[in-house]
Amino acid sequence: MDIRTNHITTTKTCRFATYGQLSERTKYFWFCLHGTKMVCDQMVYKFSDFDPETHYVVAPEGMNRMYAKGFGGEVVATWMTSRDRLEEINDFSNYLSLLYNQEVEKLPATCKKILFGFSQGGTTLYRWLHNTKTVADFLIGHSCWIPEEIDLKASKTDFNQIPSVYTYGKNDQFLTDERITEVEAVISKNNLKVEVLPFEGEHRIEKAWLRKLWQEQISDAQRDR
Repeated sequence: MDIRTNHITTTKTCRFATYGQLSERTKYFWFCLHGTKMVCDQMVYKFSDFDPETHYVVAPEGMNRMYAKGFGGEVVATWMTSRDRLEEINDFSNYLSLLYNQEVEKLPATCKKILFGFSQGGTTLYRWLHNTKTVADFLIGHSCWIPEEIDLKASKTDFNQIPSVYTYGKNDQFLTDERITEVEAVISKNNLKVEVLPFEGEHRIEKAWLRKLWQEQISDAQRDR
């Protein structure tokens, strides 16, 4: 039997959700990647306590969809699987760069650009920045795995030129003490300048903690002190 697997490149329509009103008053632009089995709407909801006149949030949705349970009901998304992983990484890198650059072109000159990735979205964020040179003002990896098989020192984006935080819940059921030790080893191996900030919580985005991160790490008031 002469069975071969082949590939063809085609176009695909992708979803993304937004929160806030982009205008000359916008001071913070958030580009946020959701976790597996989430959708873009759920991500922007986490910012519903932020001022929509000064915060503009864009949440792209993973290009792969599935039913959360069985063969019906809630539809969720994921960024990649182990099947054709290199092709999927290339596909989502192109998608994220297209959307990001499209939105950045509309921003006021003084607007701060913040990259945020939760769980699988955080891992996706690191892979995208490794593949593509991207300019941003702050990076937050939330409850995610930092890819250990790639040399982040040789990434197209210089991670150490972007102030960065890695945060996770102390009661995260996936990030055990052993796994956090492994994440810290990846950070050390790649000489990443990352501030590690644990919080009291589980594997989820706590709206209060998200706002606290912004206030203490990113906001104009914090920088002006």
